[in-house]
Amino acid sequence: MFTNLTQQFTAFWSGLKGRQRAVLILGSVTALLAMTVFINWATTPTYEVAFSGLSEADAGQIVESLQSINIPYQLQGSGTILVPSDQVYDARIRLAQQGLPSGGSVGFELFSGSSLGMTEFSQRVNYQQAMEGELERTISSISAIEMARVHIVTPEQSLLAYDDEPATASVTLQVNAGYPLDAGQIRAITHLVASSVEGLLPENVVVVDVNGNLLAAGSAGGAYSSSLSQTDSRRSAEESVASEIQGKVRNLLDTVLGPNQSVVQVSVSLDWNEREINTQTYDPETSVVRSSQETTETYGAGMEETGGVPGAESNLPEGDAETIVTTNEDGAYYYTSEITNYEISQSQSREVIPPGEIERVSLSVLVDGITDAGELETLQTAITAAAGIDAERGDVVAVQSLAFDRSYYDTQVEAMAEAEKSNLIFTIAQYAVPAILIAAVLWYVQRLLSNLRLSSEEAWQPVLKPASELAMAASRAGIAAGGGANLQIPQQATPAASAGSFQEASQAPRRMIRPQQNDADVRTLVDTISREEPAAVADVIHLWLSEDEGNHA
Repeated sequence: MFTNLTQQFTAFWSGLKGRQRAVLILGSVTALLAMTVFINWATTPTYEVAFSGLSEADAGQIVESLQSINIPYQLQGSGTILVPSDQVYDARIRLAQQGLPSGGSVGFELFSGSSLGMTEFSQRVNYQQAMEGELERTISSISAIEMARVHIVTPEQSLLAYDDEPATASVTLQVNAGYPLDAGQIRAITHLVASSVEGLLPENVVVVDVNGNLLAAGSAGGAYSSSLSQTDSRRSAEESVASEIQGKVRNLLDTVLGPNQSVVQVSVSLDWNEREINTQTYDPETSVVRSSQETTETYGAGMEETGGVPGAESNLPEGDAETIVTTNEDGAYYYTSEITNYEISQSQSREVIPPGEIERVSLSVLVDGITDAGELETLQTAITAAAGIDAERGDVVAVQSLAFDRSYYDTQVEAMAEAEKSNLIFTIAQYAVPAILIAAVLWYVQRLLSNLRLSSEEAWQPVLKPASELAMAASRAGIAAGGGANLQIPQQATPAASAGSFQEASQAPRRMIRPQQNDADVRTLVDTISREEPAAVADVIHLWLSEDEGNHA
């Protein structure tokens, strides 16, 4: 079989011209390279990030572990390790069992080994190192912290209590981009460290960032640190109130105008003075009687004296004292006096106003494309009510309309659309190009096999003698028999006609030998051919049978 294929290919190759051979070789090489590239692309695994932000020590240990468990990997820089996408979680779980990554610090696993022969000083140093490592891991687990370094100083205890020095600690933080630390988070870190170390107070913890900025000064800052912390707390409270008002106004405008149709800015000032108000009120109309006094005097007959109550009140033109002097017919004297004192009612109230009351609110709102003054006035009224603006308190609200510049926004939208289009084209090409290559290779192989089949058919030798020889033999036989067979023989028939196809060779006797006599002459001709060329007659009959079977099929 292979010998026949080799002969057929050799005959096909010898029948090609130089240009055809070059095209065939170039096409075969291109198809082979395309298939190789496609197979390589299809079998190459996709890598994803398994670990990032590693220290060099952790990266080295992880690489060694991946090699030991036969997981392929790739390195990006010195802190990022990629593994095949289908083995990411497997690699993380298996390395987590080994305590990797350790975060670049050593914790209490430092004591997992044997401590035989270690001195007390070595044990104390190892404990301090393990405590620092555990604190670094805990602080680094905060979402805003990328890396942390902790140093603890624990002085030796003295026999005299007044000679003991307090424990201190320093923390260096590397903050993730976009995650600023506020005063509350810094205080939380200082209390976390202080609560983890015996004898350490929060005011003895110093916190700095990698840029050298002081975040918590501890007791070294003194009054300045306390004032700074208080200022940060007040600023945070003002920002919180402003954010709440801004959220209310923005929700209102987004509902009415739609998203991205307005800009809201709020500034809030809080009153941090604590005030105490004492109020004392007097009400004369609700006065009550405090005391009352009544005096009566009587003199004998013949006495005509008039007098009054001793004191200044009896000499006043008007007053609370009442004096009555009467004289009867017999000269007797009668005196009656009544004094009434009233108590004026009063009320006292005491009011304490805590710090943090809103002192002033400034609200600025810009809307896009509203030119109707009535709509702007309606919006301002609604915004004033939603923000709780108090004009008597001195609050200010401004609502203006401007045409927003959306060129940057439109550019970003176009860029996103182009990116989505590029991703779609890449996704389609990722599947379409291999399909096209496969189809082209299959088409090329089909063409190659078809050409080989045609070349093999041309290379076959006819089973019959050339038609000219058969015709000549038949003519001689007819003449010798005296039948006068009139056969038409091609004038240019040569032995080279045998190079035709097998089908043409098999059909040559029927196409070129055309009996013109009666049936007796035809039978004479057939008898002559069958006697001289029995093998050729058998092959022709076999070929006719094969053609009949093919037509029925």
